[in-house]
Amino acid sequence: MKKLFSRMSSMCDEAYFLIRCSVILTATLFACSVLIIVAAGRFSTDTYRLYLLAEELYRLPQAILLIAAVGSVILEDMFSGAR
Repeated sequence: MKKLFSRMSSMCDEAYFLIRCSVILTATLFACSVLIIVAAGRFSTDTYRLYLLAEELYRLPQAILLIAAVGSVILEDMFSGAR
């Protein structure tokens, strides 16, 4: 894990900012999903929409991290001067 963080900190500032913000957003969405499930209580017809919302908040971070990873690679390539 230390190697991962040391490599991430050696990226250009823009790419590192993109990855860091996407990880923060992902953690926030996951925490909101857990809070919605806890607050909703038992599964019933009244709480069905809350469970659907929690499911979407659980699935969305996967796409966010994928897009951020691709974007940070593109930014790193652009700002490092490599062709």
